[in-house]
Amino acid sequence: MSVDDPGMAEAAPPPAVRATGPREKDARDTALGCRDRAAADQLEADSMDTAHGRERLEHSAASWASRAQLLQRLEDKAGARAARAEGSD
Repeated sequence: MSVDDPGMAEAAPPPAVRATGPREKDARDTALGCRDRAAADQLEADSMDTAHGRERLEHSAASWASRAQLLQRLEDKAGARAARAEGSD
């Protein structure tokens, strides 16, 4: 087959992996950001004039709150692990 055949096109090489320092996390990837989103959704739910809209936002708020709890546990464990690692140096 020729190079002009779309089925034979070469795949792009994978992006280079490089080590970098700590990066800024998206708000949705932190417990604080998730708690903020949960509070905003709950506030909006409280002002909704339709039952369906209120239920959807209350569900969203509960999901964000649950994610915040999970991330908080992970952040606490990572902090404790880092503290132990520093203590053993």
